[in-house]
Amino acid sequence: MSMSTSTQTHHTNGHRGNVISKRGGRLAALAIAGVLALAAGPAHAGHGSSPQAVVSAIASGSADAIKSELERAEYLVCAACVDYVTPLIDSDDASVREVAGWWLVRRGVSRHIFADMLARLGQPDSVKARNAADILASFSFPSAIPALGAALSNPLFTSEARVAMAHALGVIRRPAAAAPLAGVLADADAQVRAAALSALRKVEGFTDGSVATGMLADGDENVRVQAIFTVAQLRTQAAVPGLVQVLQSDPSASVRKRAAWALGQMNAPASVAAPALTQASTADASPFVRSLARAALASLGQ
Repeated sequence: MSMSTSTQTHHTNGHRGNVISKRGGRLAALAIAGVLALAAGPAHAGHGSSPQAVVSAIASGSADAIKSELERAEYLVCAACVDYVTPLIDSDDASVREVAGWWLVRRGVSRHIFADMLARLGQPDSVKARNAADILASFSFPSAIPALGAALSNPLFTSEARVAMAHALGVIRRPAAAAPLAGVLADADAQVRAAALSALRKVEGFTDGSVATGMLADGDENVRVQAIFTVAQLRTQAAVPGLVQVLQSDPSASVRKRAAWALGQMNAPASVAAPALTQASTADASPFVRSLARAALASLGQ
């Protein structure tokens, strides 16, 4: 072999060695990154907490810190932590109550806490009853439906507490929740009526949109909005004339634009809805109503 050939071979082998070395380095880096990702992943999926971290988060008073730490502590084995977390049931922050309930339902004390929350619904303290409803929503036990339904219809509780009870029934979702929710649709409290309609839409198997049709003319704006959402979701064709009336005469632009949207969403018959939508698309005072009316016109049925 000549000197030049030997030198060329040496350079070629050296180049290949550098390439292999670089590739190996990149593969090693990727492997290390993968290991780190795997190690970091579980810390955000129920692992990586400690009793000290839970205590520290609760002591901080920060809702974000508490929620993040309890999520990391999902699978933490710590009997003492139950005593730290249980008082959060009565936090002033609804999101903290929610995550406390989510965490506690995964512990062996859940049945005891569940019984305590049911007992609160039979007592006159609206704040404790509201908090109990939030915890029962996190637990989502169908056996809570009778107690929540009875408390929902109790006018001694504040609007806020009764709204929380309606919300809990909607979260539980079981068909048995429909009756107590429907039972307060004529309640004197508009917040309760609106919350009941919202919750009914979540109940499994609920299809009777007729209960919301008459509420399209309710005196409360939010109730009318919830009624529109309900008939639209359930595609209640008997509500189309009522929606047309709302679109033509409701004093609230927020309600009128939702009525226009609902008519399109339901593929309302053009013979019934088109004249009102055409008028609204050009003459309504609100540009949002005009825009939604134009969009709805393209979705009408025969």
